[in-house]
Amino acid sequence: MSLFSCVSYQKYSMEVFKPGDKSLPDNMKKVALVARNLKYKSDTLQNYQAKNNRLVKDKKIINVDSLTITSCFDSLSNRLLQQSRFDSVLVLPYNTLPVMRVSEIRPAKADWYKKLAARTGADGLILLDMFSCFYSVNSELGTANVVTSNIWSVMNAEGKLLDRFAQIDTLYWDKTDESGTYKKYKIPDKKSAVSLAAGVIGQNYSRRFLPGWTTVSRDIMATGNSDFQKAANLALKNKWKEATPIWEKYLNSPKRLHRLVATYNMALSNEMDGNIDRAIELVAEAAKLSSGYFSKLENESVRKYAAVLEIRRNEIKKLNQQHETN
Repeated sequence: MSLFSCVSYQKYSMEVFKPGDKSLPDNMKKVALVARNLKYKSDTLQNYQAKNNRLVKDKKIINVDSLTITSCFDSLSNRLLQQSRFDSVLVLPYNTLPVMRVSEIRPAKADWYKKLAARTGADGLILLDMFSCFYSVNSELGTANVVTSNIWSVMNAEGKLLDRFAQIDTLYWDKTDESGTYKKYKIPDKKSAVSLAAGVIGQNYSRRFLPGWTTVSRDIMATGNSDFQKAANLALKNKWKEATPIWEKYLNSPKRLHRLVATYNMALSNEMDGNIDRAIELVAEAAKLSSGYFSKLENESVRKYAAVLEIRRNEIKKLNQQHETN
């Protein structure tokens, strides 16, 4: 039995292409975007905003529904049409249906959706059942935000519910750039902010069905060994080809810890190279090397990564299926 010395981890961020969360029927090629314009009876702040932590009524009333729904649908339709998944996307004007105040957001009867699909010639309907937002600004701090709440439904041409999705999100602004450096940016007013927020909501919702890039992270293992530190630093600079030979050197090391770190990091390297199956094989070997009482923490990290790789393999399989379908 050998005691493991301290293992450290370096966080590596990367972009991965992920499939949509929800699959739609292959024959749904023509879709119509419809705003049902349902609003909760308690949603009474459309013409108000929070200004320096005080609720005030807008001095100039703007048509928030027209602004937000148009921006949301423009963003969503553009994203849908960028892919070959849909042949056509019809956007109905925001005021096609009248505003209705309700206590609860529920689906309509199937026949209502069937008639709407027939009228638009669509194979399916993407419905924005409800959209609500609230703008807050603090001129003293130089910050603003828009809280959005939205409910979506997807129906086929027969009026069958295929998906229902609800979310609450917040878009923030301040006077710093992405690196946190102070910049004298202009904080958007309510009209600009709610339009921008609605556009983001439409784009984000498209990821429900379409593949897209997202940021994920992986943990690189290292020890006090100078070679492992060097390899980790190379990997953090995206120089995986230079780091790999260093880890390969220790795959047959007499020290179990060195074999573990090398094997685990070789799994990472194979994932970066697109060889998921080999990465899964290597992380399984790392799990065996990290078994035992004295390497409990390392074993937990290895097994978490093994789960991540299985998910990633399934995502790649789904991406390939979606590509073949399209």
